[in-house]
Amino acid sequence: MKKSQEYELRKKCNNLDAFCGFKDYLYNDGPNRGLRALDLKNGRNIEMTFVADRGLDIASLSYKGHNMGLMNKVGIRSPYLYQEDGASGFLKQFTGGMMTTCGITYAGGTGVDNGKQLGLHGPFSNLPAEQVCAEIDYEGDDRVIRVSGQVHESEVFGTDMLMKRRFTLETERDMLRIRDTVINQSFEKQPVMLIYHINFGYPMLDAGAKAYFSAGRVTPRTDFAAEGMGNYFEMEEPGCGRDEQCYYHTEQPAEGEAFAMLHNEKLGAAAIIRFDQKVFPLMCQWKCMRAGEYALGLEPTTSGVVNRSEARELGNLTYLEAGESREYNVSIEFTDDMRVIDHYRAIAHRE
Repeated sequence: MKKSQEYELRKKCNNLDAFCGFKDYLYNDGPNRGLRALDLKNGRNIEMTFVADRGLDIASLSYKGHNMGLMNKVGIRSPYLYQEDGASGFLKQFTGGMMTTCGITYAGGTGVDNGKQLGLHGPFSNLPAEQVCAEIDYEGDDRVIRVSGQVHESEVFGTDMLMKRRFTLETERDMLRIRDTVINQSFEKQPVMLIYHINFGYPMLDAGAKAYFSAGRVTPRTDFAAEGMGNYFEMEEPGCGRDEQCYYHTEQPAEGEAFAMLHNEKLGAAAIIRFDQKVFPLMCQWKCMRAGEYALGLEPTTSGVVNRSEARELGNLTYLEAGESREYNVSIEFTDDMRVIDHYRAIAHRE
């Protein structure tokens, strides 16, 4: 939507929120009772929901009326039901959604680091965001919808980390831009582990859909993943009891953008994830073709999905000095334009 068009549009509809805007509300039933959420629609093809009380993550997103993200059986649950208990605590709360953020000071697998037991994927997605705000803004003549807030991971005698989040939903194309800034407010160097767990579910995820990557190298994480190297990029029908497969995509291009793309030819849609390879050297592909748990994660990460102790041993753990900050940028675009899709297919690497 253009600002210059709004005067004429208001002659036909004098409340533009009818087709382009946001709604701020509370859930009122079951395990999500009292949870604050924000619905956005960009006036083109995207409708989406942020959950302010769950790290300001993205609970759902539809494109042209089709579901794009993952909705797990646990649904959307209040953060006050969360107890960190190895992997189980996170999994009992894992909505999936379009994006679940993992971190800040630890993510990935469970483990013990410096005598401290760390749960799966860290506390971030179960921390309520503060100073949450939604607004209509303009970039030149283009209307955009912005959502911002901050998430604080802190502990007495421990860490003091702040992430300031800013999401920009465009209205002239179907793109969401994410700009996160992590600030080490403590007085000692602190580790930073982030995983942007971007998840796809049915019908965007379906047999025959294919994933494409800018990375020059693909490495399976398990023996079962190695067995699937011949078709790591192609999605299959779900199978009962089938194990998950994970792959690391590394050696991103020195120049040009780093990306991962999921293309569903039957649906006529593609999702393109672009990310800053300087702060996200690893793209983790979580391919879960299991019946009832059908999911694909395309996850820009700082350190992979191992636990913090293992990441340190591998030399992949990142840090912020006392008072230091760092910016993390990701975007997600949805398109049916075959010129754009063919461009990314042509430049993708595939072993």
